[in-house]
Amino acid sequence: MSGEWHPWRDLRFPADGPGAGLAYPADAERFHVEELPLYPACGEGEHLYLDIEKRDIDTPLLALLIAERLGIAPAAVGWAGRKDRRATARQRLSVPLAAAAGRLESLADPRFRVLSAQPHRNKLRLGHLAGNRFRLRLVGEADGALIEGELGHLRVEGLPNFYGPQRFGADGQNHLRGLSALAGGGLRRGRAQEFLLSAFQAALFNRVCAARQGPAAALAAGDLAYLHGRGAIFRVEDAEAAAPRAERLEISATGPLPGGHMLEPTGEPGALEAALLAAGGWRPEFAARLRGGRRPLRVPVGDLRLEPVAGGFWLAFSLPPGSYASVLLATLGIGVPAGSPGDAE
Repeated sequence: MSGEWHPWRDLRFPADGPGAGLAYPADAERFHVEELPLYPACGEGEHLYLDIEKRDIDTPLLALLIAERLGIAPAAVGWAGRKDRRATARQRLSVPLAAAAGRLESLADPRFRVLSAQPHRNKLRLGHLAGNRFRLRLVGEADGALIEGELGHLRVEGLPNFYGPQRFGADGQNHLRGLSALAGGGLRRGRAQEFLLSAFQAALFNRVCAARQGPAAALAAGDLAYLHGRGAIFRVEDAEAAAPRAERLEISATGPLPGGHMLEPTGEPGALEAALLAAGGWRPEFAARLRGGRRPLRVPVGDLRLEPVAGGFWLAFSLPPGSYASVLLATLGIGVPAGSPGDAE
């Protein structure tokens, strides 16, 4: 049943990958992430977009402090993505323009600084970002040429779009808590409950994504394909005709985030997906309680660069929103210690 397979520890990452001799220390000096905005601030409107650089503070606490200092409700602060506490991170948050007028000096804090403030018409919502740009310091000894070879594969083939270990909690059991809440009917409203339910969906996705690696990654008739760059999803009728676009990383097969109104693949992909969902504990009656969707099984990696330095390397790259840096490190054989930073959504 669902407890026999773990959605992160049981993924088949190479223990002897080219980066196996490297470590990823967890501190803000060696982990940098920059949020890539989905759109620019237009310069007018009822909201103020704050571009902020932060260290040693996570996004929810940052939003809470801003709300307290401006005298507004925490819900009035918007952000597009969550950034780890143990990182140097640049991200955008929004506040009501009227509340911030003449009060930005109240936001002075050793843990963060406001880089710019620009008006815009709408509040920032979760997902209003184009992606994240990472710069990570890797420490140890490894063959840079071998790492470059693996990076070349990632540039061409994309990165498996697994959910990283942070999604499953410090003890790795959040997906089971989500399943228990669904099966027991003890659902409550609130962000904590929603996070557990999303962890269960993420575990089911990782199960399907793992099964679709290697030759199974190829598009098949009945697949629901994702159009990178536009976010559109369409059903594959002719797999042979779609193959060249998949080889160019224009489109990719998708996996399930099961719930109400989720599109389902047909043919062999549909049969495989249904069997894997059942093995993961999914029941059809759960659909009425969850919002469903589709997620690409792989994503393109942008701006991928390796810079040798004394004692290791700097690794830089960008990922679409919701994709995990820890997955990229794992594909290189670089183990991320428990509790390390390395992800942003």
